[in-house]
Amino acid sequence: MNPELLWVFIPTIAAISLTPGMCMTLAFTLGLSQGYRQTLWMMGGELAGVATVVISCALLLAWIQSLSDLYFTLLALVGGSYLLWVAYRLWTQPAQFERDEGPARLAPLALLSLGYVTAVMNPKGWGFMIALLPGFMSPDYSIAGQLSVFLGVILPSEFISMNLYATGGSGLRRFLSTDTHLAQINKVAATLMVLVAVLMLVNV
Repeated sequence: MNPELLWVFIPTIAAISLTPGMCMTLAFTLGLSQGYRQTLWMMGGELAGVATVVISCALLLAWIQSLSDLYFTLLALVGGSYLLWVAYRLWTQPAQFERDEGPARLAPLALLSLGYVTAVMNPKGWGFMIALLPGFMSPDYSIAGQLSVFLGVILPSEFISMNLYATGGSGLRRFLSTDTHLAQINKVAATLMVLVAVLMLVNV
């Protein structure tokens, strides 16, 4: 990755991580029902699942990039368009956070598996990575180096966000019960996605 693009990549990932998707909802409900220490098992599984998705997508994109610049350019066009669509949905759709009582007491292995499966089986996660990463990958840098940057930004961001959800307690619960606050988070994420999409489309 071009080091100059980090100023876009880091806040974009941070904003996306904070939006209340499947993994953050899971961290929140487990934090309330299982307790923070138990929820750490789920977080470990989720981070392993996210790493699996990121590595798989980056290797796939690197392979496509090695075939022909045309294929990678087409993928960047599709990815940029997809990000614009996601940004539009985030900006316009009603902001809601699903709150429930959470599952019964779970064993650590079950929590670990739950986190991993939730991350790996989330189609939006795969789609988002396939759409986002072409804007930051470069043939001028090794895939191993770029992967280390991707994982070095994405995994800590996910972990920090899950900790905020799992330990937020009543304060975060009040915040998330206000649709206005959720809408603000979504709009920040949408704005950053538009910026990334524009950079991708301009550089095609």
